Amino acid sequence: MSQANDSTTTTLAPATTPAAPSPQPAYQQPFVIQVGSGFVPVVYHPSRDTPYLRMERLRRKAKSNPDEALAYAARVIWYRQMRAAEKRRRLEALSSPWWSSDRDLLDAAE
Repeated sequence: MSQANDSTTTTLAPATTPAAPSPQPAYQQPFVIQVGSGFVPVVYHPSRDTPYLRMERLRRKAKSNPDEALAYAARVIWYRQMRAAEKRRRLEALSSPWWSSDRDLLDAAE
């Protein structure tokens, strides 16, 4: 058998550039992690700076179906947004000049 001729040049893979990182969403996202035979709902918080706090696992609400777990995580996000909006509206109403002028009238009457 004849051996291959030695080549003085080596062929390398063409230079590749790393892919651009995909933009992360700026809002909370629900998803599911499979643990054993169950599915754990997870809420992703991209705005949190500490890496281990970005994933909020709702372990006690594990489901047997991934669709149920995803629906639960989405419901948790919706509920928290609803409560935050209520809190914001309440604070806006209390700091409104309309309310403060009524308070001044009540204080003056006493």
